[in-house]
Amino acid sequence: MARASLLPRHHPIVVYCHHGGRSAAAITELQTKAGFTNLQNLTGGIHAWALEVDPTMPQY
Repeated sequence: MARASLLPRHHPIVVYCHHGGRSAAAITELQTKAGFTNLQNLTGGIHAWALEVDPTMPQY
């Protein structure tokens, strides 16, 4: 939240983390405390992206 003012409000923002839980929590915070409306969570996180979209991506 300390750096929310640095995020662009006129562009859609995809928020992601490893499995999607922390990014979902971050979106809730940004919506309720900073008034963001144009946010999307990458469901399943970067892990799901590596499995479903780009299997050449290294997994950890």
